[in-house]
Amino acid sequence: MYHHVVKPGLAEQGWLHSAMLELTYACNLDCFFCYNDRGLRGRRLELNDYLSLLDDLAAMQVLFLCLTGGEPLVHKDFFAIGRAARERGFVIRIKTGGHGLRGRIAERVKREVDPLETEISLHGATRETHERQTRVAGSFDRLIDAIPELVELGLRPRFVTTLTAWNEHQIADMFALADRLGVPLRFQGPVGPRDDGDRTPLQIQPSTEGWTTLLAIAAERRTRTVADMECAPVPSQNGARKKGVCGAGTDEVLIDPFGSVFPCLHLRSAAGNVHDESIRDIWRSHVFRDARRLSRDAADRVEREGPLSILGAPMYCPGLEQKGCSCSSQPDTFSDRLTTIGGRPSSMSALHAHEDEKYAHAP
Repeated sequence: MYHHVVKPGLAEQGWLHSAMLELTYACNLDCFFCYNDRGLRGRRLELNDYLSLLDDLAAMQVLFLCLTGGEPLVHKDFFAIGRAARERGFVIRIKTGGHGLRGRIAERVKREVDPLETEISLHGATRETHERQTRVAGSFDRLIDAIPELVELGLRPRFVTTLTAWNEHQIADMFALADRLGVPLRFQGPVGPRDDGDRTPLQIQPSTEGWTTLLAIAAERRTRTVADMECAPVPSQNGARKKGVCGAGTDEVLIDPFGSVFPCLHLRSAAGNVHDESIRDIWRSHVFRDARRLSRDAADRVEREGPLSILGAPMYCPGLEQKGCSCSSQPDTFSDRLTTIGGRPSSMSALHAHEDEKYAHAP
């Protein structure tokens, strides 16, 4: 209902519906493939800035708010921001490495923030594999030991795993671990370059065989385990909609720790900065219009050339291609598996042919 009726209607009307706040790039883990530009400098958003931003987002009737990082829980004002978000009625999601989410901290998160879900990064089914990525000894046991407590508290933990060359041999084992702990698991990818242009993380890109194995297991489980909701297309309600490969620029913004506003994780062309202008005015920026056009143009390319693969993954991201990542035709095995598990072809309709005018008059 939501993804097939509500979300398309919001996109058609040009309403901002979701915001992702990168509160900090600091972290208590040291993940090898982290995409954050930790050398980025600027004037950080302070608590009063966040409170004003939340007021503006609430006035625009934004529903979803994601608190992420880095590690959002290490931000000095995490709980004040989380409480304010809850008081304003946002549906909150937290993305965390999970290293500090236990005991009194977990209890406070439930009591003061009460997120709809808590998404936690899992990098392998064993200590060796997980900690090869986090580069912090003890992080695997600490995470796994905390999951039953988080479930009991009602924090609704969910695992998310980026498929890599280091963990592709443990796909079935990670599903088994998640099943044993009673939490959902989804995969995402591919591994992209860092926001500062560093391409070192690409060294651990998974193989075609790894992706094929994941899709085969997903087919057996009848689950869309590779559907990354941040990059999912907006389904079409009618034939008047123009096709797009993703929802970039349609209903979500990403705001970094310094107030810069972007269309998505991978399109890092700032539409403005909330230090200088309101989020309402920034939402009307040409940058979001350009993002929607990029998605439509990419869909036209898919129609001409067939399903495309970015960095060898069974998905296509024009934002990653703009960063210089390789793009090719998808192997037939990908398309066959995606059809089996109900995955959408990357040419599915996403945007309205005449939506740009509507964005200019959005509330």
